[in-house]
Amino acid sequence: MKSPRGQIEVLRSRILEAARKGLPWLTVALFWGSHGFGQDSLKQQTIDIFSSYQPKLREAAKLNLTASPPELDTTRPRLSYDIPALNLYFEYQPVPLRPLAMGQDTLPELLNNFIKAGFGNYSTPLLQIGVGSGRGGDYSYGAYFSHLSSVGKIQNQDFSNDELTLHGEYAHNGIRYDAGLEYIRNGVNYYGYNHDSLKFSSGQVGEVYNDFQIKVGLSNDTQYLSGVDFSPQLTLTHFFDSHERSESTFYLKAPVSKKIADGISLSATLIGDYSNYMDPGQSLSNDVTAIHPALNIVKPGFTLHAGLNPTWSLQKFYLLPDIVNETNLIKDQVILSSGWVSYIEMNSFQHLADENPFIAGYSTPENTRIEEKYSGIKGTINSHFNYNTKFSYITYSNIPLFVNDSIDGKTFYPRYETQLTAYQLHGEIGYISEESFQARFSMDWFDFLRQQTEKEPWGLVPFRMEFSLEDELFRNFRVTGDAFITSGSYYLQNGKSGKTPGAFDMNLGVSYQISKNFGLWINANNIFNSNYQRWHNYPALGSNLIGGLLIKF
Repeated sequence: MKSPRGQIEVLRSRILEAARKGLPWLTVALFWGSHGFGQDSLKQQTIDIFSSYQPKLREAAKLNLTASPPELDTTRPRLSYDIPALNLYFEYQPVPLRPLAMGQDTLPELLNNFIKAGFGNYSTPLLQIGVGSGRGGDYSYGAYFSHLSSVGKIQNQDFSNDELTLHGEYAHNGIRYDAGLEYIRNGVNYYGYNHDSLKFSSGQVGEVYNDFQIKVGLSNDTQYLSGVDFSPQLTLTHFFDSHERSESTFYLKAPVSKKIADGISLSATLIGDYSNYMDPGQSLSNDVTAIHPALNIVKPGFTLHAGLNPTWSLQKFYLLPDIVNETNLIKDQVILSSGWVSYIEMNSFQHLADENPFIAGYSTPENTRIEEKYSGIKGTINSHFNYNTKFSYITYSNIPLFVNDSIDGKTFYPRYETQLTAYQLHGEIGYISEESFQARFSMDWFDFLRQQTEKEPWGLVPFRMEFSLEDELFRNFRVTGDAFITSGSYYLQNGKSGKTPGAFDMNLGVSYQISKNFGLWINANNIFNSNYQRWHNYPALGSNLIGGLLIKF
């Protein structure tokens, strides 16, 4: 029998064991109490455990809340406003808005006036004077005078050329008005004769052409009447020589165009060219009137000018084609150009004298009809090279050809070829490097197929090749040069025909700008002293060297 203390220890260990096993605390307490009250009894007590207690939470009551919007209040509130009147007086007046001024133009000041003077062999003086108003403003003006003359090695191989030009422009309300006055004096001598057997005085061989021109016109700087552009020009000319031959000409060109859509426009050009020739024995009139209506389409990579040229000349009517097209094959680099164009060229006394200054006279007028069908390629190569090629089939009707007179051969008479056909091959290429260097090469070759009335194309040059360049070698030092090669032309004199020799000519010039206002220049012409003839019996001057001073102010 254990002692009471031992029994208490046994009971305590059992209570701890029951607690570990989850025996309810109430049972333990009762069990503990029964033993506490029975401490005086030494009887052994037993505890029977019928089940273990599993605590559970009582389920909470859930509240079901259902939200609903309040009823819509459709009553329109009556609002009243009471805004007190405030009288505010500002002593500060705001400055009106104005655009901000742009910065000052930094363009350098222009030297609008110059004098160029020099002298060379063959007793060659040169003088050029130019005066101008400069850039900007509603008006501008300019004046130019030049003189050049030489005395050749051959007797009467003298010439002189003088020119005076006045020009002015005025812009007002989007219209630009321009006017000009020009006088040209061209003195030549008929020196193309046999100097061993014939002698002539200067009065017998001298010829002086005088040309007075008055030009007026206007054009629109801004478009009027819904995209209409116009630029009429009128030229009045009085041309006369030292042999009492004179010609007055009235020339009008009035183009107008109307834009009808983006890149599409209609155009029409009125051309009137009327002349009256007089000499001591006759009076002759000549006329050309034409209207050129056309449709113009200009789109990216494509250009078309399609029109007709109804033309009246010397009581005859012509309906002539006027079609030109350009199409980009490779943008700006390869452009296909083609066309079919025809027009009338007036053979006035002035026109013939400009082409051949040694003509003897002027007879019944004949005008030339030119028809050209062509195709070619042009474009640009990178940012420096540009080129243009063209192959044409050309028909000339009533073209003037020049033959020597049958007396002494020093003058020429025009002969009109009824119809002359030719193939033409044209090519050119240029190179530009900013303003420091530029060069250009061009070539024209004509294959004259046949003539109806003349044996050969008298006086026409079938081949010409040209080259020119300009280079600033270093600061203020510039070099210019040009050269050309031509084939000979057929001539006819006293029933005998022949061909002039070909020509090669080269010119070179240099200039040096000493300061802002002064410079030196020198030109060498016909460096290789080539002896060639543009017209039969008329050899050109030999090597010519001329230099002088240039003043700008």
